[in-house]
Amino acid sequence: MDSSPLFIVGSPRSGTTFLCSVLNVHPLIQLTNECRLFALLKHTLEVGAHRPDLLGTSYHERFSGYSRRTLGPWVERFYREELGLTAPIWGDKHPPYADPTLLSGRTGSIGREPHSGSCLRLIRELLPQSRFIHIHRDPRQVANSLLHKHWIGSIEDGIRVWEQYVNEIIEFFDDMPTQQALTVSYRSLIEDPHATASGIGEFLDVADPAPISDFLVSQRHSPTPFSEPVTDIADLYLVPDAPAGDQKLLALAGTAATYLGYAAA
Repeated sequence: MDSSPLFIVGSPRSGTTFLCSVLNVHPLIQLTNECRLFALLKHTLEVGAHRPDLLGTSYHERFSGYSRRTLGPWVERFYREELGLTAPIWGDKHPPYADPTLLSGRTGSIGREPHSGSCLRLIRELLPQSRFIHIHRDPRQVANSLLHKHWIGSIEDGIRVWEQYVNEIIEFFDDMPTQQALTVSYRSLIEDPHATASGIGEFLDVADPAPISDFLVSQRHSPTPFSEPVTDIADLYLVPDAPAGDQKLLALAGTAATYLGYAAA
């Protein structure tokens, strides 16, 4: 199997850490948990490189062009040689890779912050062969979880965060070949492990997805503890019969919720 970069994306509290751990049980897959390298590269190329005190103004365009032409192999060497990833499928999981306000920040009102753009297109530009898996979760459950973690000030802000991330991913996936983008629901990962593992295996060209499905089944009985930022394991395995919140919250999530099957069209 050829070298195949893979990136797990989704809004915070949607199961990205869980999916990363699930995939890492397969011998052909090695993903880091929030190395965040592309966030650094985006900041360097789009912010640092435009500071005249760091790089002469006349060199900005040439530095940017050269970096974008050559950084892809450098990125893989860093993962391979420095981080020790030897599996053919390698990459990273980091929800803010899909955050359209990654560089501009989220201080003040979330809805009015300027968008700096996510890392998704930079990843694809530097590593054109990259594949992406978007794991999504009911926006009401995500918002309640974000509020429980004190990461946002209100449940409405949590819905808006979900909507921004998910809309960014949907728009990006619309421009991707189907063989490079897969969308899975958190609920199916928990409740239908065999079919979900089979779909992931087919997407990744993995002949035997049994290690993935076996691990998913085992987790229902004996969950594996996770490190930060996911430490509340009970919340990970909570899939309520009735989604948290009401229809007004779901309406606030916009067309992305309908698109992913959380509301009637």
